[in-house]
Amino acid sequence: MDKFLPYEDYLGLTIQEKASLLFEKLSTLRVEELGMPYYCAEYFKGSHYKRLFFSIETSAHLLYRSISATKKPIQEMVIMDYGAGVGTLYTLAKMIGCRQVIYNDHLEDWKQSAQLIAEAIGVQVDEYIVGDIDETLAGLKDKNIQCSIITSRNVVEHIYKLDHFYSAIATHQPAALVYSSTTANYKNPGSRIKHWFWHQKWEKQYKEQRKKMITEIAPGLSEAEVSNLTALTKGKAGKDIEESVLHYLTTKNFPIPIPVRSNTCDPSNGVWAEHLLKFEEYEKLIGTYNYTVRFGPGFWDTHYSKEWKNGLGKMLNKLIALNQSIAFMIAPFIYVIAESKKIKDLKK
Repeated sequence: MDKFLPYEDYLGLTIQEKASLLFEKLSTLRVEELGMPYYCAEYFKGSHYKRLFFSIETSAHLLYRSISATKKPIQEMVIMDYGAGVGTLYTLAKMIGCRQVIYNDHLEDWKQSAQLIAEAIGVQVDEYIVGDIDETLAGLKDKNIQCSIITSRNVVEHIYKLDHFYSAIATHQPAALVYSSTTANYKNPGSRIKHWFWHQKWEKQYKEQRKKMITEIAPGLSEAEVSNLTALTKGKAGKDIEESVLHYLTTKNFPIPIPVRSNTCDPSNGVWAEHLLKFEEYEKLIGTYNYTVRFGPGFWDTHYSKEWKNGLGKMLNKLIALNQSIAFMIAPFIYVIAESKKIKDLKK
């Protein structure tokens, strides 16, 4: 079997050993017999099981890179996998010997499914917390848990108010390194094109939902007023849409639109249809909260069923490793790394 990590230090070798073991355990797991909700099982099989090596590989890299950045041993690590779904990071983190591992997702079904998977492969995760960032941070406070690392894979591009996400962590978990990966890579031209088409597709649906919400809040509005409010509330959800409509009813001033480009979110819950942000936008959103923000290029999957894809992936990965000037332009995903300036200063 190919290696999950190229690193030969103690941390790299430890993660490599446990990643191989996790692959062995999950590749023989009969997911359909665990009693998971159908859609959770299907998601696991489609998004992780069919690309199991890559799923574990990305988890291995996230753990190696984030733990290395703390400059502390594995045994001291308290790691929370935020928005973990039924991924592989939370189980791998426990298997490599982290002191404490916290699983999080905002839905109970996903938490129960993740717990069934962990128990089926003999991994005892320390804590399971269900909720959004505020509920999760409250849960950590109740249990007197201070995280070393808060990590996520393909989550930050869906968070409604990213500034609140980071400000809440900065307030309640100030020592935590926030290490995320996302396929919403603005510097990759192909990613921008792909996301533009995704956004157009989803906006057709979300636009109608906003229109319905607005007419329910203010049934007496004219068709032109509803049309304007529908367009100007793009990128808003829930109470924010309601407040925009009520403000218009009171003042007759239309809301100032959010500069979201093609980006759009589900107006019922605020989940972005992959929020594609420029690097400077991340820096502005995150850096305000006493964080140093940096980015890293990801890598391509080289374990597809078709060899030509694997060959192309290997070639692109070599270019990413050798040429930093074009790395972000061809990387399929990026790392968004937010480190407390105070903690960074202490490490100097």
